[in-house]
Amino acid sequence: MSTTPWKFGLFRHASHTRVYPPDTMIFRAGEEGHVMYAIKRGQVAILVEGQAVDTLGAEEVFGEMALLEHKTRTATGVTLEETELVEIDEPQFYILVRQNPHFALQLMQLLSERLRRAHALYQERTVK
Repeated sequence: MSTTPWKFGLFRHASHTRVYPPDTMIFRAGEEGHVMYAIKRGQVAILVEGQAVDTLGAEEVFGEMALLEHKTRTATGVTLEETELVEIDEPQFYILVRQNPHFALQLMQLLSERLRRAHALYQERTVK
């Protein structure tokens, strides 16, 4: 569903990962979130009110909003197949931003794109 997947190759060689079986809920909307995730391999569906709003694959990131805002999750993340994830907590995130300014720019562009898509979905729902 992602129009232009934002690939974050920075995590391609990460050694501290966790493997999730298919159909595993990584997090649920409304939960507190203290980490974001990068997909090393596999696929994750992002659900809002039970509806899939995005499908993400290798080298894409998700869960960044809760980490950045210190607020609860706005969506649910579920694996679609066996998926290997890199967890990025707040201290790691700030190190990444300092050491790789391009990472911060990519993340801002990704957030902008996701905001536009969320707005379009909202408009579709209010018109119906």
